[in-house]
Amino acid sequence: GQTCVAPDYILCQQSIKDELVRELIKQIKLQFGEEPLKNPAYGKIINDKHFSRLLGLIDNEKVIFGGAHDSTTCRIMPTVMDQVTVQDKVMGEEIFGPILPILTYENFDTLINELKNKPKPLALYIFSHDEKHIDRTVRELSYGGGCINDVVIHLASNRLPFGGVGSSGMGSYHGKSGFNAFTHYKSIVDKKTWIDLPMRYQPYQSKFYNKLLHFFLK
Repeated sequence: GQTCVAPDYILCQQSIKDELVRELIKQIKLQFGEEPLKNPAYGKIINDKHFSRLLGLIDNEKVIFGGAHDSTTCRIMPTVMDQVTVQDKVMGEEIFGPILPILTYENFDTLINELKNKPKPLALYIFSHDEKHIDRTVRELSYGGGCINDVVIHLASNRLPFGGVGSSGMGSYHGKSGFNAFTHYKSIVDKKTWIDLPMRYQPYQSKFYNKLLHFFLK
């Protein structure tokens, strides 16, 4: 979707990929109908420039569902791409549109190690009933925020700070975190005038300075 926390791609265990694809297509049809481009409730892309950019990310040879579009209404059908690699154009930037690439993995440990070396995302979501996998995802990977067995809804809570880390941004807001983020804390030193240490000033090689320095360093 056209939000900064929408999933840009899916990392799916190879053994369940076919099942996932079937369910994705089923849910798209269930929610938007057989012809989403004719569904008046289906959203459009924000402008022509963004529309053209999104079409440039779609590799028709890897599309397993969708891909159709209507330039007169700036609509692109929900599009699922399979057998995508990190070298594909669609993986080179945030998508902000109805395109969902699917990548697969065999070993979860290897996947975690690979993700540690990638830029830190604004959001990450894990769907699993394996508590060890969930725990490692939460504890070992650095990202702005996320959900377990859901997507996007973490930013809806005013009790949770929302923001990125590293390349996805710094700082957070929402609720108390937002109040703190946009509040300026002014630092003031109130110095008394009855004493002013001479060691602050030149020359720094006086006998008094050397004795005082020796006293603090010994």
